[in-house]
Amino acid sequence: MQYTSLSQKAKPVLFITAAIQSLVFTGICCAAIWSIPLYGMGNINPIRLLGTAVTVLFALLWAIVTPIVRFRRYKYCIADDRIEIVEGIFYIRRTIVPIDRIHQIDITRGPIDNRFGIAKVTVTTAGAKATMRFLELEKAEEICELLNRVITHKLREQKGEDHV
Repeated sequence: MQYTSLSQKAKPVLFITAAIQSLVFTGICCAAIWSIPLYGMGNINPIRLLGTAVTVLFALLWAIVTPIVRFRRYKYCIADDRIEIVEGIFYIRRTIVPIDRIHQIDITRGPIDNRFGIAKVTVTTAGAKATMRFLELEKAEEICELLNRVITHKLREQKGEDHV
């Protein structure tokens, strides 16, 4: 079984989303650090400065390291009978969706995705959803068409068996 890795077009999207996450994290943490009352120590003190420095350092590391790890680990495979998606940063998650259980296929694009020609394909079954992220738009449309053809073919086969 052959897995497909992400396109190079996905890298900027990964870095931008990690940077946004880091900015939000830094803002929330710094607001909390600077709002805690420290009596008798003054407004600017070593504890607040250290907390802010650690927060900014962690956020920078997150913004630099996580996109690289996500890009290397993310892969997917579309076999005859199933879709497999492998992703994760600290924990690796492997999602397997049987193709004959798919009820709906969606292509989603956010503003950052639009800018870089990236899309997400979400397949919905009766019990869950699985999303193939950071795909080139052309590849996402190709996957949707392929899945639609496979599902239609399987449905026609089932109807043919029912009539026999």
